[in-house]
Amino acid sequence: MGYPGDQGQPGGWPPRQPPHEPYGPGAEVPPYGQDSEAPFAPRDEAPFAPRDEAPFAPRDEGPGAMPPGGPGGRFDDDRFGDPYGQAHGPAEPVPPGGPGRPRKGRRTPLVIGAAAVAGLVLIGGGIGLSSMLKDDSKADAKPSQAADTPTPTPSPTKPVLAPVKLKSRTTDPKPLTLKEVFGKGRFKAHGHNYVRTAVNAKESCASVVGGRTLETTLKRGRCTQALRATYALTGGQLIGTVGVFNLQTEAAAKKAVKAAAAKDAFLQALPGKGVSKSNGRGEALGTSQARGHYLLMTWVQRPDGKKIPAKHHAAVRVFGAEMVKGSNLALALNYRETEGEPLQK
Repeated sequence: MGYPGDQGQPGGWPPRQPPHEPYGPGAEVPPYGQDSEAPFAPRDEAPFAPRDEAPFAPRDEGPGAMPPGGPGGRFDDDRFGDPYGQAHGPAEPVPPGGPGRPRKGRRTPLVIGAAAVAGLVLIGGGIGLSSMLKDDSKADAKPSQAADTPTPTPSPTKPVLAPVKLKSRTTDPKPLTLKEVFGKGRFKAHGHNYVRTAVNAKESCASVVGGRTLETTLKRGRCTQALRATYALTGGQLIGTVGVFNLQTEAAAKKAVKAAAAKDAFLQALPGKGVSKSNGRGEALGTSQARGHYLLMTWVQRPDGKKIPAKHHAAVRVFGAEMVKGSNLALALNYRETEGEPLQK
């Protein structure tokens, strides 16, 4: 699996592979909403705003929400178009057997690059920005009533400092905690409710990934932490796991991204409660990217394990990106990068 870049480059899109057959018959249903919905409407909330709710505290379901144990939604073929283009075909299944190898029925996830995830975020924000620019251009066409007013001299600005605090554990020595990176038990994005169903922390990074090269790379990169969290849509349409790995240096994290592009590489899904009990069994899509000396990976699938049609891959990319942002992981790493210390002391 690999994050951004061109096909065939390190950390980029892997070569196109022949698609797998679905796990069973049945109509395939889109992960999100109805035809008439705008699935990725611009968000009102600031993506990295501090959250008020207490992490890991039990919460009541909102009106109309379905608990994680509720039944999964139906899937059909027509609710999503192909707004951002089709992704590449799935990778070949990993042979079962051996420690760390996937269980029977699990397949290596199709790789969706990190650049695609970031692109969706930018596209979502760019819609509103484009409208603003159109309005600005109309306003600029009108004669200026203050043409004779001298333009004020801009005041000097402070130089932008290079973000170096996440370059290595030397400048970012304190270990991550589950509360810090996955403190959001529930969050809402694009009109959909996400609920956390499981969390896990291990010191053995190689034990929660698949792929011999990736396992070796994490060991050589002196990875000391592997933290994972599983989230599900309360409607039961999609489930997935997000993981963060603490390596010694940024260079080691980038090597891990390259290793994650191998056909047999994947983040081991973490089964959770309710609908996410099946997490890790079936066809999945995955991503990987480096964030300073951290490696971020995702695994996303349908609860029934069936193949996700290519036209719905954009929705899956959004699900993976929202796990990174909504869980508190993105905010926690951003805070460490700017402040040089953990978000929660």
